[in-house]
Amino acid sequence: MIRKRSTRSAELALAEEIMRDPDFKALPDRVRSALKNHARGLRGEKETAFMLDREFGPGNDRHVLIHDLRIADGQGGFAQFDHVLLSRFSRTAAIFESKNYAGTISKNAHGEWMVWYRGQHRPQNIPNPVAQVRRQRDVLAAWLKRKGHSKAFERIGVFVSVPATNNVDRSKVGDEEPIYKCDNLVAEWMPFGGTSTLSRLFSTGVSGPQMLAIADQLIADHVEEQDIYVRLGIHPGPDGSLAEPDASEAETPDPEPIVDEPTEPAVEPVITASEPASPAAEAAIAEKAPPLPGPRKAGAQIEVCAGIIERTLPDGRIAFRAAKDDHIGREALTALCKGRAVWNPMFANWVCLPEIATEIRAGLPSAVQLAQLP
Repeated sequence: MIRKRSTRSAELALAEEIMRDPDFKALPDRVRSALKNHARGLRGEKETAFMLDREFGPGNDRHVLIHDLRIADGQGGFAQFDHVLLSRFSRTAAIFESKNYAGTISKNAHGEWMVWYRGQHRPQNIPNPVAQVRRQRDVLAAWLKRKGHSKAFERIGVFVSVPATNNVDRSKVGDEEPIYKCDNLVAEWMPFGGTSTLSRLFSTGVSGPQMLAIADQLIADHVEEQDIYVRLGIHPGPDGSLAEPDASEAETPDPEPIVDEPTEPAVEPVITASEPASPAAEAAIAEKAPPLPGPRKAGAQIEVCAGIIERTLPDGRIAFRAAKDDHIGREALTALCKGRAVWNPMFANWVCLPEIATEIRAGLPSAVQLAQLP
């Protein structure tokens, strides 16, 4: 099951929208290059997430999939995990690192990695992707040991995923390096973490609730990275144009958690054999609504009720937002929008389709009254 969903699809849509903006060409070369690289990385992560979600997604109670995880490395920095898979019957953890190279991956006799791009006579040097994911393995192993879960997931495997259109020069890279095309990723993982029906009958693996509780502990230690647009000194304005960062827009209320809070008691480090258990219900996540044809500019702000405004976005969707100091309005809006709309942390608003917006408007008066109760 998916315990923490990937947000890369929505992030990629936003990045592509920004790069289509006429003002994008006026940005410094450094900023434009950084955004293009950012979008390229998002495409790779999105593709790998799709493959993993299809294999280990809803209805699968043997595995827990966590996307976009960032935890402290114990040395003053952070380790960024694209995808982590916990498997309770094989008692394994797998780390999948996505790389979106567009050429032939190779390395020389000194172990230096490079990519040969089509039409270029010289290769481009790249950081060692396998060494990177192995460093992530060390961080995850240290986290499991610190939390008392080393026996729960005794082995940690590493896998580097590249696009299916890539070439991996095995004559130079070697067969032992765990770098694979994304469409073959699950097949390469199977000998490490897969189990058969017969082996599961006699497995002394981790129980379902315990696996979920460990996953929730890991997610609870996730630390958000600073927004790239703020870091680069740009900020998409509400009408789609690029503008300087606005402190009032950047400061966001606490977003709704991506997963349900764990309901199990604290996890015991000692692992005991158990029968397969039914997984806890996954949190309902609203999928990003497909864009609709609409006006080229965002509509004017309209006050729906005291402290809560709405506006029509350029693609026809509706954005709701409560004032920062209106705690009652924020609570009421969150209660109505959770599971129906998509939270946009950049603008601190909830975005939904017009038909969903009608339901939210109708429910706001009652929700505000309920939020005012002691």
